[in-house]
Amino acid sequence: MATIDMVSERPVVSAGEGLKFRNLDAPFGVEVRGIDWDNPAPDEVRLLTRALRRHLLMVFRGQKSPTHEQLDRFFERFGRLTLKTFDGAFHYTTFSRDGNVEIHRRDDGNYLTNTDAGLSELVWHNDHFHRPHLKLISVIEAMDFEEGASSTCFRDMYTVYEMLPQEIRSRLEYKLTANFDPRMPGPKEKPRLCDSMHLVFSPHPHSGRKSLFVNDFTYRIVGVPDDENEKLMAQLRAFSVENAPYYEYKWRTGDILVWDNVGLQHRRDGMPPGKRRVMRAYEAIAE
Repeated sequence: MATIDMVSERPVVSAGEGLKFRNLDAPFGVEVRGIDWDNPAPDEVRLLTRALRRHLLMVFRGQKSPTHEQLDRFFERFGRLTLKTFDGAFHYTTFSRDGNVEIHRRDDGNYLTNTDAGLSELVWHNDHFHRPHLKLISVIEAMDFEEGASSTCFRDMYTVYEMLPQEIRSRLEYKLTANFDPRMPGPKEKPRLCDSMHLVFSPHPHSGRKSLFVNDFTYRIVGVPDDENEKLMAQLRAFSVENAPYYEYKWRTGDILVWDNVGLQHRRDGMPPGKRRVMRAYEAIAE
């Protein structure tokens, strides 16, 4: 049976001898300690899945940095690994540089970003929104994070959907978004219909909970007249700003963040040159 240690600054819930959970001082999120990268037991998989459903964001802290093989063994217990899907494998062979941020992709599928040259702002988005498949779980590790470097902000788009007026939901219930890869030339420079289409209200494939899957990169809503699209998109974005539970996460070196990529969007501010922010991204779970 779970126990609560009230001596800690915030209550820690212990699951047996291994996992320990501590709610973050935030609208969502939970800190998790005691991860065994090599052999997660079925009960641990169940507890972590439940925590992700409930809290949307998990912070793994106080863990030894896992190898790629350990990450594979760990996350394949939760679903299909992104790089073992056609879309995921294609995605990570089509870029090697993003603006002024060097991306060092490794053969194991991880990639490191180094911000010595500076860092431009990254607006609100879901990972892989510009690919046809839904990416369910995202994972990033802070390999070397200098105090004062750019934090990562998250917002809960499940709640935004649930707060939408019924008339907007009825109008957009089965509409699709058209999206373009922001690293590629736009449709005017390289004519094409889109790079991906997703439901405006995308359900999580496992839970069925719906999220407003419209972000700051979304190009348009299919089937909405051109003269209305800009106004409607602005309305949805303004509603999201007003209603989304929001959390700014301040990284520490060694932190590993795991989040529900269907329901949470994230962004970061720009950062001038000279601040260390070396991050490792592991592309975990796809639909």
